[in-house]
Amino acid sequence: MGNRRYTGFDGNAPGKRAGLERLVELTVDRSGGGVWNNGTWGARNSKGPPGATPRPSVHGTGRAADMSWRRVGDKGLGAYESALQVVEFWIANAELFLIEEIHDYFPPPHGRGWRCDRSAWRMYKKPTIGSAPGGDWFHVEIAPTHADDAAYYEQAFASLPDPFGGAPVADPGPPADPGRPPDPGYVAPVPPPGSPQLSVAFSGAARADVKALQEILISQGWADFSKADGRFGNRTMGAVKAMQTALGFTGNGVDGKYGPRTAGKLRDWLATRH
Repeated sequence: MGNRRYTGFDGNAPGKRAGLERLVELTVDRSGGGVWNNGTWGARNSKGPPGATPRPSVHGTGRAADMSWRRVGDKGLGAYESALQVVEFWIANAELFLIEEIHDYFPPPHGRGWRCDRSAWRMYKKPTIGSAPGGDWFHVEIAPTHADDAAYYEQAFASLPDPFGGAPVADPGPPADPGRPPDPGYVAPVPPPGSPQLSVAFSGAARADVKALQEILISQGWADFSKADGRFGNRTMGAVKAMQTALGFTGNGVDGKYGPRTAGKLRDWLATRH
């Protein structure tokens, strides 16, 4: 343990990778929906601490996933202490699953991280990862070795028939206490309505609705730029694609166009951020 090399960012993949996607699906299934897919592949910069130099996110490699424990409808535990069972399961099988890094955004003052090259947690003493403390999801990265091999992860999970003690992690009862009070000062940004649909057709003159959208894309870490200019160019289209992926869109739904459906999903997302 502790002697595997950490890969980190090794170049953007053209899309989702079957091995990582299957690991995510099987984790959701085996946890009974205790955690859910909050976003996998997306070529963008990582959301680091304020003022940090932008750097490519490992999400772009197709080897990273965000798994949320936030309670939404009948999925997600809503309780950090219970959701830790999933992280413990990952770490107990880190060699089998070829897990390289886990970020836990919740603990104060600045979250914590586990890495394969030390096989231990490190509590961050300064702002190191964005959205910490208090983030209600875990970030997990796997090695490139089987990132494209869904069958490998199916076999790995099959060798662990009872990972959560014979019962789903999630309780389908009433929503659980999220473990921290909402910030009474939080006011969710109001996203533009998406009508008219915003796309690269609006890359000419600056528009207020495009600027409002760009400000949200930047604040949520989906953009690889830091200034909202109100012009919907190719970089804004790429940021919208990253946002759509994080919001659960797949296939043709990840088109980089901002219409009413994307606006509705974004509005629901922003309402839960506090």
